[in-house]
Parts: sequence; structure tokens; C-alpha cells
Amino acid sequence: MKQREVVFYSEGAKMVGNIYLPDDYKKGEKRPAVLCNSGWTGVNKCYPALYARALTGYGFVCMGFDYRGFKPSEDVHPKLPKYTTLETEVEDINNAFTFMQVQEEVDPERCGLLGWGVGGAVCVTVAARDKQVKAVATLNSFVDGERWMRMGMGNDAFGKSVERLRQDRIKRITTNDPVLRHPYIDYPNITESGDFYTDHVLKEINGGINDSVNKDNGEEFPTPMSTAIGESFIRFNIEDLLPRVSPRAVFVGHGYYNELHHRIEAEEAYRLAKEPKELYYVEGKHNEWMFDNDPKFKGLAAALADFFKKNLKPFKFGVQDK
Repeated sequence: MKQREVVFYSEGAKMVGNIYLPDDYKKGEKRPAVLCNSGWTGVNKCYPALYARALTGYGFVCMGFDYRGFKPSEDVHPKLPKYTTLETEVEDINNAFTFMQVQEEVDPERCGLLGWGVGGAVCVTVAARDKQVKAVATLNSFVDGERWMRMGMGNDAFGKSVERLRQDRIKRITTNDPVLRHPYIDYPNITESGDFYTDHVLKEINGGINDSVNKDNGEEFPTPMSTAIGESFIRFNIEDLLPRVSPRAVFVGHGYYNELHHRIEAEEAYRLAKEPKELYYVEGKHNEWMFDNDPKFKGLAAALADFFKKNLKPFKFGVQDK
């Protein structure tokens, strides 16, 4: 896979990412492209790059980037460090998608979205409002943020989280204090996502150094973030948006035994989406299979490649061209 670093802007914030090219790409070609997006604490060099390595192997151009609040991309505002919400990620992904379309290697009429974790729900939101998106894949994500959080945390912990987020919101609004906390405080505390992600994935991309310190950024990851993100988890809901993606295609991928995002979220996403749609289950949990050579990941990558090859086609006036 070849790659080059790119810079674009999202509501004034400088965003940093990469264009990923197949090894057999030849200058002057215009290929179908997929914007690969992480979960909310993901970094470009982790899951977006993982999916890019897989999909460039099938001939696609890919792009990945870091959301606002995650270095090397800029914060949303100098006085709001580490501030991001799922709504700002909607803007970031939509702007990144437009940027990807105008790259010289890309056929702008054959571009799709892929979102991992909470990024899946965000990508569905972008696809529902931007008809330039020709197909979207949502992977191990959710439909109803409040239901997902409550099921993952339990009623007692969820209630305490709601109250804590309320007090943080009041402090942020009345004092301009961003209220930074560890990102897993107001998040379902599932070992397979938290400890596995930190102990395996982050240490791997950081060269195996202790405490998951990001070499590029010089700081521990995941870093303390504004708790505004937790509020956005609870209010985010794509029930009304999934049907609006049609006649463009929706791919729902999910770990069948996922403990972080319950399988009901995949079942609901597939039920609500209109045709064309696909449902693909991985015989695993959330991310213990998320490595290049894992057979489960390779199976998902092959299914995604087939989906995008079939559905990245031009549309006119809401009707797919034959």
C-alpha cells in the first residue's frame, strides 16, 4: 500500500490524514474510493489504516484521518482543548469525504463511507444527508445511543453517568472549563474494548512502549477528553436516518458475540435500512479479531470489498444508474 499525508479543513480546524493507494495504482487512474473512519477514540494509524490496507488490496483508493481533538488534527477551538462530539465528527467526516472526492486518484462518482464503532452511526448520518455518498458500511456500531449506553453500563452506572455529565455541562457552560476526564469514565467499561484496545492495538502502533504513550504526540492515549462527547453518545440516534440512505446501499457488520455494542443494534440497523442492504456477522466479539491476518477480519474485508464493488455506482435524481 502506498500513502501520502494530506491536510484539509473542517469548520476552520486543520485536519490531518492520509490517502492510501493500491500498490498497482498507476498515475492518471480514477478509482472508486472509501473513506475509512474510526470509533471516537480511534486514531487514523489504527483502524482506518487497517481497513485501508485491506481495501487497497482489492483495488480501492482509501482515506483516513484523525477527528478534531485528536492530534495531529487541531482542536475545535483554542479555548476548548480535547473537545469533540459525535455531531462535530459528522462535520469532519462529511468534509473529509468531499476532500477525498476531489483527489486526483479518485472517481468522485464512486465514493463510499466506512465507519467503525460509534463511527458507524456517524457515517450513516453523513450518508443520509449527503447524496454524494454512494454506499455506507456501519461496523460494530449502534442505532440508539441511549439504549446502547444503558445496556452496556447497567441502569445504576448509566444513571450516575447522566448526572455527572449534567454537572459537567453546567460547569462547562458557566465557567468555560472544558472538564476533561478519561474517556472511558462515561462509556461502557468492557474489557474487550478498553483493555484489549490499549494493551494490544495501541502498544502495537506505538512500537510496544509502555503506558501506550503515542510517539508522535508525546502524550498518553487515550488522552483525557471533554465530557461533551458522553452527552452526544446518549442523544445520538439514527433510527429516522437509516431509511433515508436508500436507494444507496447499507452494509451492517457486527461481532455476533459483541459485549460492547449489543447485537440488537445490528439487528435494528438492518431492519430499519431499506434495500439494498446487507447484514454480515463476524464470529467474534468487538475487536479481538481486528488484525490484518486474522481470518475473521479477512472474511469481513472480503465481504466489504464485494459490497463496495457492487454498490459504488453513480446515481441520478435518486435512481441508481443501470
